[in-house]
Amino acid sequence: MKLINTNGLVIFGQGSEWFWSMAQFLVVVVTLVGIYRQLSIARSANAFEQINKISNEWASERNTRYRLDVLVALRDGTDPAHVPFGAAASLGDYWDNVAALVRAGHVHRRLVYANLGIDIPLWWATLAPFERRYRIESGDPTGGVHFEWLAGVMAEMARKAGGGVRFDEAYLASTFDRRIQRARDEIRLEEDLRAVIVRPMSPATLPAPPPAAQEEAAPNGPLA
Repeated sequence: MKLINTNGLVIFGQGSEWFWSMAQFLVVVVTLVGIYRQLSIARSANAFEQINKISNEWASERNTRYRLDVLVALRDGTDPAHVPFGAAASLGDYWDNVAALVRAGHVHRRLVYANLGIDIPLWWATLAPFERRYRIESGDPTGGVHFEWLAGVMAEMARKAGGGVRFDEAYLASTFDRRIQRARDEIRLEEDLRAVIVRPMSPATLPAPPPAAQEEAAPNGPLA
């Protein structure tokens, strides 16, 4: 049984138009597939670059010091609504900006969840009293709304994955010591990386003294 009938097949000359139309169609399809794959790879690379930038900025020494200021204040009994203003506002603004990017579709929420999913609802719970006080005092009810939205999204994704945590006051209080220790360790590491370590040179690497110095150093003076 013939699956393809080649009788009367014309490739060149009159009657071959269908063949070349089909060939052109195949070339266009292959080209479009190649372009799609290139765009897909570029989008993936851009997405990973974005999430790496977000993660690195969150782990930066500046933000780590902000976190430490807030956590130490809370551990020492400061009213959660009155934690250090500069540190709390900077952390809140950072997450609000990230959340705005996610909400606008510029950064995929799944990538954020995979890298920083637990940090966002944890820090919203930590900073929520401050953010709410700031909304009242500034007269701006939109302050931190993106941050709050993203925290809710991350918490819901965690619940669906079977890892939901209730970020209540008792839970937060139980985390202060370890979070403070981690922040201090991270800051110490950054400081150590900047430190200049001066080690004495070993005798094998010291340059040989000039001949005159060798003669003066001889116990019985120069040899005759």
